[in-house]
Amino acid sequence: MTPGSQIPESGVVQIDAAAIADARFECAPGSLLLFRGRGRTTVLAAGDPAEFDAALPAPDARVSLPTSTLVPAMVNAHTHLDLTHMGPIAHDPAHGLTPWLHKIVAGRVHEPDEIADSVRQGIAKSLAGGVVAVGDIAGWTNHGPTLAPHAALADSRLVGTSYVEFFAIGTRQDHALDIMRTFVRDHRDTFDAALTSNARLGLTPHAPYTVSRAAYDACVEFAADYPLTTHLAESHAEREFIADARGPKRELLAAIGFWHESIAADLGDGAHPIEHLAPVLGRASWLVAHVNDADDAGIATLARTNTSVAYCPRSSAYFGTDHEFGPHRYRDMLAAGVNVCLGTDSIVNLDTPERIAVLDEMRLLVNRDALDPATALAMGTTHGARALGLDPTSFTFAEGAAVLGIVAIDDAPSLAAALSAPSAFRLLC
Repeated sequence: MTPGSQIPESGVVQIDAAAIADARFECAPGSLLLFRGRGRTTVLAAGDPAEFDAALPAPDARVSLPTSTLVPAMVNAHTHLDLTHMGPIAHDPAHGLTPWLHKIVAGRVHEPDEIADSVRQGIAKSLAGGVVAVGDIAGWTNHGPTLAPHAALADSRLVGTSYVEFFAIGTRQDHALDIMRTFVRDHRDTFDAALTSNARLGLTPHAPYTVSRAAYDACVEFAADYPLTTHLAESHAEREFIADARGPKRELLAAIGFWHESIAADLGDGAHPIEHLAPVLGRASWLVAHVNDADDAGIATLARTNTSVAYCPRSSAYFGTDHEFGPHRYRDMLAAGVNVCLGTDSIVNLDTPERIAVLDEMRLLVNRDALDPATALAMGTTHGARALGLDPTSFTFAEGAAVLGIVAIDDAPSLAAALSAPSAFRLLC
């Protein structure tokens, strides 16, 4: 499960495999002709080597992987790498969320150097899982927001976005917004420079039950030029809170001293969480995580506002959301034109302590839902790239693509076999 060393780092390399596949095509058997050098891997040709253009350069090295399927490295569009140090934590949805929250609050780290170390652990486990791009949620320290997670990401092989998270509702709203505005203003040069770097900086108002609509509006006003993401429509308790200003979410806000009657003025009209945020979604480019709870009108809103959805299958199963809402409607979203990609959430909710892998999410969908393997691969590669503002061709084997990584899946003569069996895989280059 560690990155392979058998692919030369320079020159023209041909890799012959049982199959090659990306979001556009599959060829079995298939070969990749690559140019490796100057820190890049460029695809010269992909497919049947007998059909390669005779004008292409002859390989300097040839690698044979006759029992493996090759796919592009993957995109984890929603993850919390700062929780990696905690490892998987057992959870029974029947016991409710409160005991789980207590474990997270008690176990997570809060100092910048500790957070950066946990993110670095998450980066290593992501690479072990064939992931080369992430949308990472960057939590606060005891002293406020920090650039430590972004610095760790920028210093790594991974690309993507580090989203600085904040909470702003009720008694906390104005103070939290002041902190976030000041943070963005003080680090404006870093935010702006990151827009054209491999590791961008963005913001994430946490969720509609911890961030008021007014705070979402303010976020768009002062940060619309930066990547934006939020958690949305995760649970029945969220729907109850947005629709009626009551339930466990209100009780939690009251218990921690955040509740203020002004919150109720923004809620209680029966709106679904997606509709509650619809005016905000229409004003910027958003990536929303989870969306376990989606009605037809909500899906239409996501499509109309060009909002991307990061679905985290194992996280949804971990929290038992299928029992609340039925099967996730990601297929209906795709049919409506919504860009649905894949995330893992945090390692806390995974069953693979040695890796943080989108491939495991893809395998769940193929085996549980009989999802078409090509669709699963697209969700884990090009869809995620679009959601994070990355070049989708870097997650394909298109001619001329500067591919960001290649994953070899062992004992797999086809993409279907690669995504239906629990065989080993590794990041080749």
